[in-house]
Amino acid sequence: VSALKTVAKEEGLGTFFNGWEPTFLGFFVNGGLGYSIIEYLRRTFIEMAGTNAGALEIPIILASALIAASIGSVTLAPFESVRIRAVAQPNYADNIVGVLKRIVAEEGVGSLFSVVPAFLPKEILFVCTKFLVFDLSTDYLYETFPAANEDLKLSLLISLVGGTLSGIGAALASNPADATVSEMKKSKSDISALGAFQALLDRGG
Repeated sequence: VSALKTVAKEEGLGTFFNGWEPTFLGFFVNGGLGYSIIEYLRRTFIEMAGTNAGALEIPIILASALIAASIGSVTLAPFESVRIRAVAQPNYADNIVGVLKRIVAEEGVGSLFSVVPAFLPKEILFVCTKFLVFDLSTDYLYETFPAANEDLKLSLLISLVGGTLSGIGAALASNPADATVSEMKKSKSDISALGAFQALLDRGG
């Protein structure tokens, strides 16, 4: 809380929204693509499993989320590279298009995807944890409070609780990889994912 107050006082409330454009665009694309892939794969795997689908619920969830997260890490990486550079270096360019053009001109297109090795475990942990925690928690709550199957308000409450728990779990699980990605792309550098992770450990433990 004190950190939020300090940033707001010294840099203004607008600083909290720096880099919102690539974040919005990236998660708009990744969200639509990711959820579509997961739902398609889940239904496909359930049909393939037949009568064993119930017993294979967790493996089906994880397999679907794993594949979707792997694809999502590639689609989201360029947007995150632009966002991190724009936030870390506010004067790097006039807008996100300028940031993108300068990165490509100075470092090449490949630089936009150099974070994929770090982004892959981040997205896998985030997506798998999110869907697994949501499904398991809501299933448990529906079993504990069967009336929720017939009551819309209770059903919405269970979804809210499941969503909250899954969001907390996903954020905790993916944070180390997220910090590694930020370390890699905050400035022009050839540092690898492992190198960035080690730098974080050396600096903060």
